[in-house]
Amino acid sequence: MISGMARNRKQRRAEDANLAKSGPTGEPGGELSGLEIRWNGASPRQWDGLIARIERSNIEQTWAYGEALAGMSPYYPIHAIIWRGRTPVAMAQVFEWPVRNLLRIAKVIRGPLFLEEVEPEERAAVMTLIKRRYTLAKRSLLFWTPELRDNPLSQAVMRTAGLRRTVTGYSSIWLDLTGSEDTLRAGLHQKWRNQLRTAEKSSLKIAATHGGAALEWLLPRHDAHRRKNRFKAPVGDFVRAIAICNRDRLATTVLTASQGSEPVAAILIFRHGRAATYYIAWSGKKARAVHANNLLLWQAVLGLKAEGVEWLDLGGIDGLTMPGVARFKLGLGGEMYTLAGTFL
Repeated sequence: MISGMARNRKQRRAEDANLAKSGPTGEPGGELSGLEIRWNGASPRQWDGLIARIERSNIEQTWAYGEALAGMSPYYPIHAIIWRGRTPVAMAQVFEWPVRNLLRIAKVIRGPLFLEEVEPEERAAVMTLIKRRYTLAKRSLLFWTPELRDNPLSQAVMRTAGLRRTVTGYSSIWLDLTGSEDTLRAGLHQKWRNQLRTAEKSSLKIAATHGGAALEWLLPRHDAHRRKNRFKAPVGDFVRAIAICNRDRLATTVLTASQGSEPVAAILIFRHGRAATYYIAWSGKKARAVHANNLLLWQAVLGLKAEGVEWLDLGGIDGLTMPGVARFKLGLGGEMYTLAGTFL
């Protein structure tokens, strides 16, 4: 269903090695505690290669997401790699908006990503190196949602970098795809598993494509549903932009459920290295009656697993405003997490 990862793995390993051999490149950014930060020193291919090293990457730190946001907003992406000698330790995509050359507004969305386990002191040094670019003395304002779990240690790391939390953290679920199909199925909550059986016994037909007509069928329905229910979700044009900016066309997958010749539901998955994200979905009344989304997501899980993807992020949960969606995602039996929040 989803291909291309195995084909590119050898090439990506070689590119990663070349990046490591070349050492720090790009705009200098300073040193701290044996670490050095360099800005805008990686190509799109090299950035994708670094993402592929990370066990649980996210869509927001991908090059495609950055290019899509640049096309849809006044923000543009810049890229930082933090080095220890000739070894890359962490990476961060930052979005900057120069406001009439008077103020630079910046935001980090779920970054940095770490390429290896580091001690809290080194993690704090990485955060401090990034923050040094964005100070009031430099007429900069930084809004930062780090890829850190919500715990006292993470709060301490951000305080060390001179930041304070202003918004509580985003929650989602990681589903581990490394177990067997039987293990994954056994991990489903009983109600979810029963609904999956109902869908499997129905007349639904599932098809997987990589954009095109299926994506264009899904996006307006997603937008109409988003507007009607007034929930926070990416607009269709932005989703399309990510798909267009993906250098690997096969990293975008739309799974569609049909009854006869009529499409009744669809979901969109973005793959990024060893992980993937369940990004948007829509189902009509006929589809909901036979639990089509259960079957679509289960088929996505099996397809990603077959291609060597190790983790699936279920794309956020909000038990207060969307309790039904939260229960649906929790039914897959994954690991819920909450990020540390947004800092200023």
